[in-house]
Amino acid sequence: MSRSDIQPDLADRMSHIPKNEPVSLVGYLIFFIGMAMLAYGISALWLGMRDVMDVGGFCAEGGAYEIRQTCPDRAELLMFTGIPAGIIGLFVAMFGGAKASKGAAGLLLLGWPALFISLGYNFLDYAMYPPENMGSTVGWWVCGVVFMLMGLPALLGAPMLVKAIPPERRVAVLGTFLAAIVAGVVLMVQLVA
Repeated sequence: MSRSDIQPDLADRMSHIPKNEPVSLVGYLIFFIGMAMLAYGISALWLGMRDVMDVGGFCAEGGAYEIRQTCPDRAELLMFTGIPAGIIGLFVAMFGGAKASKGAAGLLLLGWPALFISLGYNFLDYAMYPPENMGSTVGWWVCGVVFMLMGLPALLGAPMLVKAIPPERRVAVLGTFLAAIVAGVVLMVQLVA
């Protein structure tokens, strides 16, 4: 066997070894912004939902019909900004996560349990402690249990999502992820304060 026969085989094997990718600071920044928007959206929806549930679970503004229960002032702001910010933030974070590191965008799957567990908590909390003059809370019990059942099993995949991030980037990605969540919640609190 000649040396020329061995060389192409070795070159072929070497081409399959993963190369160290450069760190994309822009990717981390975009990931941070998107995650902060998503965290703002979920927390604003959570708080806006509580405001509406405080007045019985339904409210209305304007229109041709007699309005019995007007919506709380900040509920409109929270719902109007929270839902679009969360949806746009999801796509921004997916783009940034894909640029930041392998596996980073997978952490966005944790938005599912965050949304459903937090809203399920609201339903169960208000079912146990309803507002004054509230009739039956059976609907809130049902919604709370269904939302919890939709969110809790998804948490079982969290360890796999973390393991999908390369070990050398795991701390940076998780730090960015958690810092963005804190920033989004703080932004929501400052907006309604």
